[in-house]
Amino acid sequence: METDPLDPQAALDAVSASERRSVELVTSTPWYAPWYGVTSAAFPVAIALLAVRSTLGIVLLVLGSASLVLLVRTYLRVTGVWPSEQGMLVYVIAAVVVVFGTGIASYLVARSYGVSWWLLAVAVVTAVLMALLSRGYDRAYARKHGA
Repeated sequence: METDPLDPQAALDAVSASERRSVELVTSTPWYAPWYGVTSAAFPVAIALLAVRSTLGIVLLVLGSASLVLLVRTYLRVTGVWPSEQGMLVYVIAAVVVVFGTGIASYLVARSYGVSWWLLAVAVVTAVLMALLSRGYDRAYARKHGA
């Protein structure tokens, strides 16, 4: 039995199925969160290095920025959609707080005590938190869109 192509329920079901497939594609990129975490960790490390007047800080800022651009372009190419924060303000605010918080803390500690082992800890904590935030965002996005 063939359904009527003008049937409104069939059209709604088709749109819903298409949206679910799109959400599954967008949230099923296992490489995104770790890459995003490591890239995000580069920024507070670079800020700490800049605080002690190391030119390596500039290099790290450039590499981090390039990695972020490459990440977004790769994500867009693979999924066909732009990374979106639509409707997920909590995750965006949390990410901003983590990156700015670790950046400010890194700057202050580096200016006071110099750069040592603590910078590795800041990098690891930032990378893990940002990767977890990315994964949490993916789960919330999938729940919101019914995937």
